[in-house]
Amino acid sequence: MRSLVRLFVRGCFPLLLFFTLAYAQGTGIPPNESRTIGTKLPDVMLIDSHGKSFNLYSLRGKPIILSPIYTHCSSACPIITDSLKKVVYKLGTPGRDFWVLSFTFDPKDRLEDLRRFQKEHGIDGRGWKVVMAKDSQELFKLTDAIDFRFMSEQNSKDFIHPNLLVFISPEMVVKKYVYGVVFKYEDLKKALDYAEGKEDLLERLRPYLFFVGLLGFGVSSLYLLLKIFKR
Repeated sequence: MRSLVRLFVRGCFPLLLFFTLAYAQGTGIPPNESRTIGTKLPDVMLIDSHGKSFNLYSLRGKPIILSPIYTHCSSACPIITDSLKKVVYKLGTPGRDFWVLSFTFDPKDRLEDLRRFQKEHGIDGRGWKVVMAKDSQELFKLTDAIDFRFMSEQNSKDFIHPNLLVFISPEMVVKKYVYGVVFKYEDLKKALDYAEGKEDLLERLRPYLFFVGLLGFGVSSLYLLLKIFKR
């Protein structure tokens, strides 16, 4: 019995963990955050489900939760949207406190697809908008800015892509990624606070933690050496 448990822990469990994480993050290549975090988004032209064109920068002044999806997705995207819907109204009111953009990265999506997706998921289309880029050039400007890489599956309408949300500051700066298909209130609240500049002390000090640790190690080593030489 013990040998079977040991075999599961050493063999099956790591494999199960791998597939769980792979599903949560998606099958695509995750963004290179070192290239995107702290950078400003381009002022791309978008079209909402009502057919109205608007510039991304017209939403300045409030943080944005950007959800890359495509409307014909039959797996992760609907789960992401429904999970976000369960949490987002606990965070505040879209349109008043922040914006939510379900942004299709499928160049073949059309206005009727946005409307269908919006209706299927009960999205209001005002504070939470379902949008597409005005053209392919604008599409790839935005996906490149968040380093969102996707590719179509062979002989299929589906795409291989990472599963994530992007949190944008009121100044249109990329601040945080949250990965997965099912989201917790605590994780999204923390990410939204961070996008608004309300990050906690640990987040502010995170870039300096390595150097603080290195300094602490150096001081401790010096103290030990002094004690040894005094003997």
